[in-house]
Amino acid sequence: MTIMTAQDIKTELKSILARHHGRSLAITARELAQAVDCDERRVRLIIRELIADGLPVASSTENPPGYFLVANREEARQYAQSIRGRLIEDALRRRDFRRAADRWLTPAEQGKLI
Repeated sequence: MTIMTAQDIKTELKSILARHHGRSLAITARELAQAVDCDERRVRLIIRELIADGLPVASSTENPPGYFLVANREEARQYAQSIRGRLIEDALRRRDFRRAADRWLTPAEQGKLI
C-alpha cells in the first residue's frame, strides 16, 4: 500500500473532479474521500485549495449533492448566489450568537445596598 502525499491527493482529486463537469454529475465528499483514502475534512480543505488555484469547483446540497466543476456560467452564477446566501445567514447567526453570549456571560448586577 502506497501512502499518498498531500500533493498526490490534490492531484488525484483534481483528476476525479475533471470527470464531474456540471451539477448533474456531482460527487460527494464521502465518495471523494474513499477514492483518495483520506477523511472528508481533508477533502474539503483540499477543494478550497483547488478553488484558490483557479479550479471552479462548486457544490450543492440538493439532489444530486456533492462537488462538481461548473459547466457553464449559469451554474457559476447559481453557486455564487448560494454562497452569498450562506454569508448572509452566517452574518445573522454570528450577530445573534454574540448577543446571546453577551447576555449569557454578563454577570448579574446586584441592586444597590441601602
